[in-house]
Amino acid sequence: MTFLHGPVIDGKKTTLFHFYLPFSKVRIVKWIPDQSLPNVIMALDYCFRYIGGIPAYVLTDNAKTAAVKHIAGVAVINPKMVSFASAYGFSIQTCVVYDPASKGGVEAAVRVAKEDICPKDTNLVQNYRNIAELEAACAAYTTSINSVVHSTSGKIPSVVLQSEAMTFHSLPKVPYLGAYGVMRKVEPKMPIVRFNHCGYSVPAKYRREVVYVRSVGEEVVIVAQEEAGGYVNEIARHARGEAFSYVIDDSHKEPDHPNGPLVRMPIPTNETQAKFLSITPDASQWLIRACNSGASGIETSIADLVGYANNEVSSSIIEESLRLGAFNHSVIADLLVIHKRSARSGTKATSPQSSKPQSSNGASSSPQGPYGASTDAWSKLAAVS
Repeated sequence: MTFLHGPVIDGKKTTLFHFYLPFSKVRIVKWIPDQSLPNVIMALDYCFRYIGGIPAYVLTDNAKTAAVKHIAGVAVINPKMVSFASAYGFSIQTCVVYDPASKGGVEAAVRVAKEDICPKDTNLVQNYRNIAELEAACAAYTTSINSVVHSTSGKIPSVVLQSEAMTFHSLPKVPYLGAYGVMRKVEPKMPIVRFNHCGYSVPAKYRREVVYVRSVGEEVVIVAQEEAGGYVNEIARHARGEAFSYVIDDSHKEPDHPNGPLVRMPIPTNETQAKFLSITPDASQWLIRACNSGASGIETSIADLVGYANNEVSSSIIEESLRLGAFNHSVIADLLVIHKRSARSGTKATSPQSSKPQSSNGASSSPQGPYGASTDAWSKLAAVS
């Protein structure tokens, strides 16, 4: 395994982790935020699960995650890496310092990956807008490079891997989680985890899931196991927050999460409410405004409007109530009476804009209120509202 500086995304550096199997020529590239030990362990676990087993040893360069120092040219292996290797059943070997040839074909794999994944003036790769695009590019590269005939072996690496995997050790049932941080459970109602008295957001799909949180410099990193027996993946990274505060990433919100002040849309809890809300699209707005105004007899008004056989009339009454800004039950009752009288007399209820019929000389005759009601009736209605 070895590392390569990856593209810079949103001003943050990335690292490309390379894993190479000399026999089958299988190459795997995975992005990691940096070369810290938890990220290297996470990448190795991913590679082991990709190839379906664990080889006898892993040859690596002399990064601090593998070799803390050298004594008489002999590498002193990082004890935490030794614990990880022991749990998985392989040994760590380091290459000779300043001797690229001792790394085998991984150096050639690095050059090819750099040309195919990293944006350069000499290729057609565009700058990545986010980490998801880089992760997708690494996965696509890994799939494509292992699906074509290798130039030196004349075989397809993914096909040869099937026989090579028979020599691997079996995967552990539970990934090595000790290096990832402290265990936390995501809250059920909000995708938040608590760490050092501060709340940090994670993607909404991880609610009620167990995650692992650790500090890396001035950042807090959160990782999770993708599925039972699956690999561990970084799911969130935040700047360190102050105690008793929250650090929220808007991208972690669910698509239907409201922005700004919370608006509660009506959700029917019985058949009458469902019928009322189906009368007209304005019914939801009417209910919201009626509730916010503290109107009296809202439930009775809903029952009366649902009970009135003519939905067109009920819709008109809702519209008129919204226009007037009057929602008390007495207002709705009076509007229903006006419509019932109009229906019995055979006259058509008129809107307020045309409620004053003109005489032949253009002057107003006996004044009337909305829906053909007399001025006295409409005054009573206005007084009640």
